[in-house]
Amino acid sequence: MTLDDIMNTSDIEERFEQIAKMLFESFAIQKGEMVYLFKEIEFYFYNKNHRDIITYPRSSKSLCWYNNRFGGVDLNFKSNIECRESKKYDLNDTSYFGGILIRQLICVNEVGSSKVLSGPLRCAELFKHNDTTSSFNEPHLVKYENGIVGYIRRPRINILQPKQIVKEKVSGILNNYHVYPEKEKLCDDFSTFKGKLYRYIRCDKLMHDEDTNMVFISPWLKDKNGGGPEFYQRLANLFEQLGIEYKELKCTNDYWVRDYMPIQLDKDEFLNYHYYPNYLVNMDDIETITDATKVLRGMGISCRSTNLIIDGGNMVPCGPYIVMTDKVFSENRKKKDDADFKALLESELGHPVIIIPWTSHEDDVYGHSDGFIKWCGDNRILMGNHGDCYPDEILESYGFEVTEMRFKDKVDTPCCDLNWAYINFLQVGKNIIMPIFDIPEDAIAQQYIQNAFPDCNISQIEMAEEIAKEGGALHCLSWNVYLPKSHVKT
Repeated sequence: MTLDDIMNTSDIEERFEQIAKMLFESFAIQKGEMVYLFKEIEFYFYNKNHRDIITYPRSSKSLCWYNNRFGGVDLNFKSNIECRESKKYDLNDTSYFGGILIRQLICVNEVGSSKVLSGPLRCAELFKHNDTTSSFNEPHLVKYENGIVGYIRRPRINILQPKQIVKEKVSGILNNYHVYPEKEKLCDDFSTFKGKLYRYIRCDKLMHDEDTNMVFISPWLKDKNGGGPEFYQRLANLFEQLGIEYKELKCTNDYWVRDYMPIQLDKDEFLNYHYYPNYLVNMDDIETITDATKVLRGMGISCRSTNLIIDGGNMVPCGPYIVMTDKVFSENRKKKDDADFKALLESELGHPVIIIPWTSHEDDVYGHSDGFIKWCGDNRILMGNHGDCYPDEILESYGFEVTEMRFKDKVDTPCCDLNWAYINFLQVGKNIIMPIFDIPEDAIAQQYIQNAFPDCNISQIEMAEEIAKEGGALHCLSWNVYLPKSHVKT
């Protein structure tokens, strides 16, 4: 919180990121017996190298609460600016000031729910006190272990009023100053910082397989020519035996339904994306690309949409995160280190994204993360037998504990053509259906999955080898979601 007058923009933004992560994961606000977690915050800081003129001037020590002029409360950075008797400030090269605006808080003391204080004015009510000064220390900032917390960044809001122009806004801001840099340049600075991603929003846990109650599959799976009718019947029989409701989708062009169907982010939130994978855009395969909007027609499911090119198999929810391979960059014609694209991706998904590396090779042209990992709850992830090629340090850096399925040291001749597919199992609620291939790895994989999901019922199904060798298994073949039973239409 001790930013100074000479820090450059990149260092300041790096500090913003570090502070946001710490506030979300390791701190809370305590007032009496009540504890409040940070839900949404905005960063403001001005110095000569980071002329975010939107920031309101103040002089204070760091880590003090500050009543800003708009009725909200900031957590201050160390701030210093000269103020004249006229109560106007001198904005010069030695000035530096700012704070973190509290936009939303979550009260964790509410039994059975998490009450949200939404908006700066509502949050400011928490800080009402008898002290007449503008800078104060209570309520207290306290350490509070939140576990794994994800967040996304977006531009700050309400910077300009409707129909207000930049020059008009800057002129109003400069009324606070007696001395200031050239107005035209400050207008340019304002325009630059107006769109900066300095608003950080905590993300709730996503919908996961354990929350689902229904499965959809494609009728193409029972086609005698291109599918596996015997496997389809075994799968349908197992669904009925386990009491899992399943239905067939309409208007599909192949049986890999995971790839083109929307991702369910919450009970009432689905995201449809542009499904146009590079492995299907040649003349022989392009007709197999399914238009999900046609499939969804008549199902009573409403979706929001993004134009980004995504594969459904390349999105694995893990707590508040979505794990994707870096193939999403190349499919959208972006470089793998394109931070702006990653920010756009997170903004469109509404959740933070963890990118894991992927290299195209003969056995994997798809780059789907659901062929690598599965979330097991809390901070635990189960990984297929890919550790040598896809290291887990990236996931561990986000606080996850990764267990990898290992077969090389447990069987004499591992069947690498098939044993990768165990991680691509299907989970619906507390039921897990895993593929088996009548190979020694079957029992080993079952033990891995049972240990990772001790509260789940594990069922096995003999998988058609010709399907698995195409690069997909049970998760790829299905679309499991949560839907109220009365909502489902066929």
